Amino acid sequence: MIEQFDYIVVGAGSAGSVIAHRLSEDDRVRVLLLEAGGRDYATASRIPSSIPLLIGSNTTNWHYPASADASRGGREEPWPAGRMLGGSSSLNGMMYVRGHRWDYDGWAQQGALGWSYDDVLPYFRRMERSDRGDAQNRGFDGPLSISAPRYPHPLDDAFVQAAVEAGIPRSADLNSGDAEGVDYCQVTQRNGWRHSTSAAYLDTARARSNLTIRTGCRTLEVTFQGPRANGVRYAQGRREVRVAARQGVVLSAGAIGTPKLLMLSGIGPAAALSAHGITPRLDRAEVGANLQEHVGLRTSAHVNVPTIVSELTPLRSLKHAADFALRGRGALTMPVGHAHALARTRDHLSQPNVQLIFSPFAMQVTGGKPGVYRTPAVTIAVGLCRTGSRGSVGLTSADPTAPPRIDFEALADPDDIEQLMEGGRLARSLYSTEALGRYVTDERAPGLAVQTDDQWRAHIRAEAFLMYHACGTSRMGTDDAAVVTPELSVRGVEGLWVADASVMPTVPSGNINASCIMIGEKAADHIRASA
Repeated sequence: MIEQFDYIVVGAGSAGSVIAHRLSEDDRVRVLLLEAGGRDYATASRIPSSIPLLIGSNTTNWHYPASADASRGGREEPWPAGRMLGGSSSLNGMMYVRGHRWDYDGWAQQGALGWSYDDVLPYFRRMERSDRGDAQNRGFDGPLSISAPRYPHPLDDAFVQAAVEAGIPRSADLNSGDAEGVDYCQVTQRNGWRHSTSAAYLDTARARSNLTIRTGCRTLEVTFQGPRANGVRYAQGRREVRVAARQGVVLSAGAIGTPKLLMLSGIGPAAALSAHGITPRLDRAEVGANLQEHVGLRTSAHVNVPTIVSELTPLRSLKHAADFALRGRGALTMPVGHAHALARTRDHLSQPNVQLIFSPFAMQVTGGKPGVYRTPAVTIAVGLCRTGSRGSVGLTSADPTAPPRIDFEALADPDDIEQLMEGGRLARSLYSTEALGRYVTDERAPGLAVQTDDQWRAHIRAEAFLMYHACGTSRMGTDDAAVVTPELSVRGVEGLWVADASVMPTVPSGNINASCIMIGEKAADHIRASA
């Protein structure tokens, strides 16, 4: 007997958890949610300051291996992705950034009809439980809690004032649509605890009798009856299971996992699939193509006042643990960014091209592992809002357990390097403002030895990093090459949808988790409408 459901959702991440919640609101349908990773009930996955533990663990992070990046000196840098309920929303930096109106209007202009900013705004508002903003632009009774960081530092104020002093306008709310300026970060936390999509959506939905959640289940392929997806085959431990879907299958395995699953199911570049012994079902050259990622550069300066690292003594750690347990405050609530700016480095641009993220601490890498830099210092990380570089995801084998092939040259587009250099100089200028300069003793990175354009370019090639915002590998659109329609249905088959960061035509400005959750909300409506 093959177990029957109405919908099967593959991947309980930022979008998949939302879709499972929304589809199971209808008690007439049965929904199965499959997650390859484990549950997120462990305390570490809900405590904000546990990010390094979660990212460093193979249990909670896929750590996808990537090909050597020739544009960064042959560096081999693994690509992270959440491997537990909530997906990457359970291990990310918790910064809530919608992006700019221009990003979504650009999607619509590229053929993602129905995805302009005015189209997606109701879904942002539906998902938000925000502690700030106005009723026209923000939501206040949705599942996802959006709040201010609960452990502010005085240097956060200095950064905001420094940005204004440098000519960056003060924003009242960087999530209001026309996102430009400087503001304090908004984070996905509730009472100081991480509020992942597992916490926000699944904690409510898991009690429903029509929703089944299974963890530790690696999906091997989507199955078909003729042109229609009719279920999936998955492995749980040593056991292989096939389950059927009356209405269809939703792939929400992320920008790396989703194209891999499509290809394992025979949907992708036909020649590449045949080379691995997979019979092509649909020849789709763009499955796995169009891989995009934000590229960043860290700048840092030593300061003459205590920073958050000063709180990392045993006695003070006990105090912060008690503060967190009793009030949901203190250093354990700390997100990655405390304040940030979306700014233009070129006057002719109509929208910001760099993001500056301020942290009242600094990191260092020892033995290949990230750790806290113990000397008081601050960081301004520069991230490109949009990149010209593109990469791809492919198969290394027909074996579903084999890792995918990721080819991405982060700095292949020369203009990306130029924009990072401009952003680095803008960040450096903030350290010498009156507001922030009174605290800065010297520049730690890149250091004053980096001055000329050529020195900056060399430094960027050596130090640029990926910001963990992979997207674009199952692009939506109306053209023949698009992988999915604007309704997120895979073109050429029936009963198969994709809903995650892979459908984005282009990467939006800033951190993309908010956009992924919005995609889940909008996808649920499209899927229900097609039933």
